[in-house]
Amino acid sequence: MPRDVSSYNVYAQIQAQPAELERLLHAPEPVEEAAALLRNASRVFSVGIGTAFNEALSGAYLLRAAGLDANAWQSSDFASYGPTLTESDSGLVFSHTGNKGVSREALARLDASPASSVWIGGIEAKPNPASVTLRTVTPETAAPYTVSHTTALLLAARIADAVQSGAVGDLAAVPAAVGEALALEQKAQELAVAWKDSPALVAVGAGPQEPSAHEAGIKIDEAAWMRTKGYGMEYFLHGPQAQVQPGDGLIVFATPGAGLARSLEVAQFGLDVGAPVAWIAPLPGPKGVVDFVVPDVGEQLAPIVQVVATQLIAVHLASQRDLDADKFRLDDPPFRAAFERYTL
Repeated sequence: MPRDVSSYNVYAQIQAQPAELERLLHAPEPVEEAAALLRNASRVFSVGIGTAFNEALSGAYLLRAAGLDANAWQSSDFASYGPTLTESDSGLVFSHTGNKGVSREALARLDASPASSVWIGGIEAKPNPASVTLRTVTPETAAPYTVSHTTALLLAARIADAVQSGAVGDLAAVPAAVGEALALEQKAQELAVAWKDSPALVAVGAGPQEPSAHEAGIKIDEAAWMRTKGYGMEYFLHGPQAQVQPGDGLIVFATPGAGLARSLEVAQFGLDVGAPVAWIAPLPGPKGVVDFVVPDVGEQLAPIVQVVATQLIAVHLASQRDLDADKFRLDDPPFRAAFERYTL
């Protein structure tokens, strides 16, 4: 029997996003100080792990749109295999709690080098050695991070906007746009009913929408325990598309821009092979898809808005599958025993 989604802590956190985004749009975080460090860097390394890596990917796109040389790194790779750092480099590190070992190792590597660093994380996260720290929200009480994700992206967008005003779009439009995306919940519930027994789900996005595809994957994995994988559009088309079977679900993120034509082709591919398609974009998709039409805030800010649709899909899939979306499967004894044999 389906669970009541309103019983999940993560559901309340999803609903809190418009208000928290509005607050952080004007919060007195040291955005200008962070922008000054990054603006003067010859290279910016945008770093994170898990959901925070999806933020790092989006952060790199935002900073490149503002004219900086920015690239994303997994925290573990940056800590163990990263480039030689100089005084002209800077790191932008995302870590919600500051507890993850590899993220602290990445910060420690920056701290031990001549490079400067900016850290974006939660209000009550562990202290860190970053040159500048920006805080998002109080700790989330569910394993799938939602409001801490979108608010981290907004702070990264504020930094990019401070580097080059207007480069990433109209930040003031984001909170209301997320509110409108939340109104798609009925459609998300209907899709979850249809997809709850799908053998596999795949999410794809081009350019700045690729992080949304990865985030869709991790949220559905965490909340609903379903095999879900996110891909960049071209990576998907150069091999992984062979996995898609009739009955699998395909989620396509799109915006007007360079990736739109390819996004339309991938959506049509899904329909052609018998995979139902959810199309998340500010414009309708090909005939036959399930349209999640969200407000158009531009290509760079779209990940903050579009990911809300997949957050809703994730919790409704958990509901339909009678699972606790908050627990990260730790209420499953064999999984919990395996999980406790290692540390994050």
